[in-house]
Amino acid sequence: MSLLSIIIPAYNEGALIQNTASVVADIMEKHSIDYEIVFVNDGSKDATWDEIQKAHRNNEKVCGVCFSRNFGKEGAVFAGLEYAKGDCCVVMDCDLQHPPETIIEMYHLWERGYEVIEGVKADRGKESFIHKIFVKMFYGMMSESTGIDMSRASDFKLLDRKAVDAFIALPERHVFFRALSSWVGFKTTSVEFNVQERAQGESKWSFASLFRYAINNVTSFSISVSETPRSKTNNVKDLNDVIEQTEKKLCSYEKELLCLYSLLFFQYILS
Repeated sequence: MSLLSIIIPAYNEGALIQNTASVVADIMEKHSIDYEIVFVNDGSKDATWDEIQKAHRNNEKVCGVCFSRNFGKEGAVFAGLEYAKGDCCVVMDCDLQHPPETIIEMYHLWERGYEVIEGVKADRGKESFIHKIFVKMFYGMMSESTGIDMSRASDFKLLDRKAVDAFIALPERHVFFRALSSWVGFKTTSVEFNVQERAQGESKWSFASLFRYAINNVTSFSISVSETPRSKTNNVKDLNDVIEQTEKKLCSYEKELLCLYSLLFFQYILS
């Protein structure tokens, strides 16, 4: 039987681990899918790692990776993909805003031969007005940068083992998983899902952390794509061309970045 790895990054989500592990396991067992749940503790300051170990004692199909400090969600996704043993891998959020029931639909599409199944948002759930503006601007920049429509994109997706191996073989580690999973190619389809309310607690993403996330991903995706083997530079002239193209791309976002700074300042005033 094929093994499905479910990768769940977790940062200060100690209160959610047991429920998330139980809900996901119950759904997999109900549908007779062989699975493993791989939690990645991203340097949490609460009892997240203790709860992951407790979940493992309750269910040996639950395992975990523990970071010595916070490396960010993209690093946690990479670590989970590298650790996972599955024939296919799903990445989802710990707060169950990515509905686990949708994994079953993704899995059946994988059985039909699809190698990347993208979870796309039918709606964005409850968001503040400022957050909606920020998200719209960010995905506008990312769509232009990647040539991929990012307006409804998410980290919720299933990758075949071939796609996983291609992804983790990339030399760059500061990458935008949400975009690169599409960029690597393979036979792709998508499923829609409705963003759920958090099972418990509040989002660990502050406006400032989302802003840093946006800037890092806009810049890293442009640079990392240029550095991949498909267009590897062979001499100084080629490298200078890459740098010049990246600088032009960043300059083209000057107005958008200024607006993002303004939104960050406005959010600070309101808080």
